[in-house]
Amino acid sequence: MDSEQSQQPQEQEVESTATVPSAEEPQALMLFDSLIELCRNNINFFEGDDTETGLRLHGAFVGLIDHIEMAKPLVRSVQGFMHVYDFDPSVPGNGFRSFLYVVECCVKTALKLTRYVMENRSTILFRKALYVKEVEAYNHLMASLCTCLQHAQTLREWTRESGALFPDESHSVEELFSRGGIINQYCFYGRCLGFQFCDSIKPLLKFISIGMAGFSEGYYSEGGRLSKATSLMYTSTKYMLDPELRARRIVNISQNSNVDFCKAFWFLAESEMMHSLPSFVGFKVKVNRVITIPPEPIQLKKPGTGTGDESAVFVDIPIPKSHGGAAPIKARLISAVKRKGMIGERSNSQRSTIYPASRGMLFHCHGGGFVAQSSKSHESYLREWAVNLNVPILSIDYSLAPEAPFPRALEEVFYAYCWALRNCELLGTTGERIILAGDSAGANLNLGCAMKAIELGIRRPDGIFIAYCPVLISFVPSPARMLCLMDPLLPFGFMMRCLKAYACPSLEVLEENRKRHEQRQAIVNAGQQMRNNNVVTLVPASGNHRDEPLDRTPDRSDSGDDNSMWEQLNSANTVQLQNQHLSPVSDTASDTLALKSQSLGNTIDIISPDESNTITSLEEDSQPITLQQVNLNTERSNVTVIDDLDMDMPSDISSEQNTNQNVSNFINSYVLDTTTNAAGELEPILRPVSRSQSEENIVLDIGREAISVQNLQERVTTAASNFVSKVSTTLTNITASKPIATGGSQNELQSNLDALIARSPSDEFIFHVPKDSHLSPYWASDEVLSQFPPTNILTVVLDPCLDDCVMFAKRLKSLNRSVSLDILPGLPHGFLNFATISKDAHEGSKLCVQRIAELLEIPTTLDDPGTKQGCC
Repeated sequence: MDSEQSQQPQEQEVESTATVPSAEEPQALMLFDSLIELCRNNINFFEGDDTETGLRLHGAFVGLIDHIEMAKPLVRSVQGFMHVYDFDPSVPGNGFRSFLYVVECCVKTALKLTRYVMENRSTILFRKALYVKEVEAYNHLMASLCTCLQHAQTLREWTRESGALFPDESHSVEELFSRGGIINQYCFYGRCLGFQFCDSIKPLLKFISIGMAGFSEGYYSEGGRLSKATSLMYTSTKYMLDPELRARRIVNISQNSNVDFCKAFWFLAESEMMHSLPSFVGFKVKVNRVITIPPEPIQLKKPGTGTGDESAVFVDIPIPKSHGGAAPIKARLISAVKRKGMIGERSNSQRSTIYPASRGMLFHCHGGGFVAQSSKSHESYLREWAVNLNVPILSIDYSLAPEAPFPRALEEVFYAYCWALRNCELLGTTGERIILAGDSAGANLNLGCAMKAIELGIRRPDGIFIAYCPVLISFVPSPARMLCLMDPLLPFGFMMRCLKAYACPSLEVLEENRKRHEQRQAIVNAGQQMRNNNVVTLVPASGNHRDEPLDRTPDRSDSGDDNSMWEQLNSANTVQLQNQHLSPVSDTASDTLALKSQSLGNTIDIISPDESNTITSLEEDSQPITLQQVNLNTERSNVTVIDDLDMDMPSDISSEQNTNQNVSNFINSYVLDTTTNAAGELEPILRPVSRSQSEENIVLDIGREAISVQNLQERVTTAASNFVSKVSTTLTNITASKPIATGGSQNELQSNLDALIARSPSDEFIFHVPKDSHLSPYWASDEVLSQFPPTNILTVVLDPCLDDCVMFAKRLKSLNRSVSLDILPGLPHGFLNFATISKDAHEGSKLCVQRIAELLEIPTTLDDPGTKQGCC
């Protein structure tokens, strides 16, 4: 032991001179000395106070000094070796530094509190009963941080020889926690909640924590919706006024609730009310559509294998089938402007500008711990990215665990990437530069997607941007991963259950998934059979361009001239007609466009992001036109307009008379008149329609649509009604009864949630994770990583995945790959979701845009957000 202590100063003297500024250590220790001096001043003052609060204050300051004295040598020790684990001398950052950052934040906050007590302790308005709790809270906080620093010393012993932030497999988390004291997690979620984060984030974290504690009451309680709603309001107030009760509830929730609770709480961001927020507070975009990609065979040509059919080598892209079989994949297309060839846009539109196809495209995967969230919940910052980068963004809504564990999500992301490569023109881009971007779980999937592209030999992405990415989906301890013990957004138990649900689901979950897939497939097959029995299929006739029914149908003479007019429209005019009257789908659109596959007849659907009852938006792309179900199968066009309710579920059986009537209604509503073109073919034109008096009384002209007084009044009424409906639906989702899928009775669960003593965190690690490079990109071979495109990595000092990002960046750097690393202070994991409501998070989002623009090789109009790299 003496030899180890004698070696540490020598190691520090050799290595810190080149990488660690000499002023850091004295500055940090000066804060400790200043705090000790203020504590002694308060001790002398309250020494003569015989009241209960006076004695408690005296003891709290004495204990605070003891813990500070205990922390000082531990901090010196970590300062001596922390620079060894940095990615680069210019980018200092790793989990060891993060703990020193947390300790420094604690000391600074305690310094302010102690100084305030010293300056106001003699005043009449000084509330000793309140501040004794504050001082005691930071006393407990410093004690827990000392325990964390002791664990950091253990991790240093385990990684001294390798120099890696992850110890080898011979060491486990159970061993780590057994060698140190017990960490009091309660102190991180009570009065000291968010002390380590920047000021613009702290109120948000407090609000989320109160909401989580209150939501758990309604989630696990019994009773009707009214009683739950009343209880929710009461409990939220209770947890706001009692920080200690809130801390106990949050820690116990993270240790006892299952992954279903995590999904339910995080999916509050998917409620109808939250869906409407980006349209009002976010950046305005012209294109915001949901596309459903069909599961059909795709072949991609290997780069550099020739241009001819004989010399080219094609690769078959596997259809995602794990855990559920083949199914469509949904993705959201976001673009600041409408571009030529973009799916669903009118090439001959005179009402809005159509820009040329973009050179680049951003392929995005959202975060959410593999179990929650969607492209919609990340839309707030994606809108801003689309405007500032001026390129289309395709965000993939991959299947979520535990219903779809590994490798389902990766298969879908890779398949969507291959589909995008093949259909760049439909996305408004030439595909010259395609960049993968994602945060958290989505970043992990993007890395796996790039690896599969390299392994199959297809075109790899031109760059990768990942934010706070987990690259080692395993439960190997690291200093940064201990930060989840104090993370309000990603508590320890939540992170473990999410990773377990995705990486190694239980046999019971797999069996439930199998049964669910069989039931779903039976429903889909039944619905398909119903549609096949009731849909009239039209086939092209030769010569006269007339379409005759394939099967025997009743005489259509009762439909009159409209039916004759319908049959004489050729395929090109039908496409033009549809494009003229197809609503530009946006946040409030309710129509669905399906592009039928050339090979298997599957569909690529453009589905509105929201239902038709959403709040009315005054954006240009806001007014839906709902089209009846009509199938147009011709030689030149495979465009089908269908009702989005018929996608996966069987539709109601309709008679052929209703089908004919739908066609007639479609003709009357949209094929208003026809004319003969130069080629002698009929083509549709708009028939003049008399305008009502209210339509003449125009008061607003927004974008392409003139709004009348009567129309505006109707829209305001509809918007108010929809808003009330959204509030009601959201409240119903929060207060609805949920099944408690945990072992034991509900009374046992409630007692665990209200327990005063938390379980050991190591209990969450009792399961095995497969060592798969597609699951954990950190295990990828050098052969694959040596072919990686330029990669920009962004993370934060307080990120539990910080060590993952640092180690992955070091691996790429060791293979001479182009890689950059940015480490931002004061922000939490998942900060991009707060970019619209936090100034610091918005600055971080701007830095993301800058790094993506570098990969796209395009300039940006953003101000330089600064280079907030490093933490200490």
